Amino acid sequence: PEDAFAHRDSMITKAEVRALALARLGPRTGDLVWDVGAGSGSVAVECARLGAAVVAVEKTADGVQRVRANAAAHGVDVAVVHGTAPGALAGLDADPDAVFVGGGGRDLPAVVGVCARRARRTVVVALAALDRVPTARQALLDAGLTCDGVLLQASRLAPLPGDVTRLAATHPVFLLWGVRPPAAPVEGSPAALPENGSAEEAEEPEEGVAQ
Repeated sequence: PEDAFAHRDSMITKAEVRALALARLGPRTGDLVWDVGAGSGSVAVECARLGAAVVAVEKTADGVQRVRANAAAHGVDVAVVHGTAPGALAGLDADPDAVFVGGGGRDLPAVVGVCARRARRTVVVALAALDRVPTARQALLDAGLTCDGVLLQASRLAPLPGDVTRLAATHPVFLLWGVRPPAAPVEGSPAALPENGSAEEAEEPEEGVAQ
């Protein structure tokens, strides 16, 4: 839940959005995950809890401190880079397996583009502004990723006077994700050949078999 993380003015990826983002990121032991525009670092912390190595990129000094504090509070290691994407990403040598983009502002298409070109597996982008969806989607497609998305809006139980309960809607968030397609097997490689066969065997039919 949000109250498990220090954050500013409710500027945090809500639990419902975070759950789907994590499902799409698929962080696991041995993975490297970037959290770009980390804010409170809630996604970074959750990925680290699942065993991934995590780098959080955050442009504000107070945000950097919050990410570090939240990582420490949850007993996980998160490497924090104080800088603004996409420029700050050039200093990250290792390409990530998965990337979560939670911020970017006007530079969002450029940020998504850099992340999509470097990600080995997937990029997940959370957007509150609907007019930024087309450019973010195009950046994923231009990098050769397949793209899908969903608009999420959850309603939570909230008390009312008189011991009754209502549904309080959260702000809608559009979640985009791009997935790198598996590389086509190189002709003549083991993956391109039939089981227990060779390239010649694959091309030559057995005698007596009609073609």
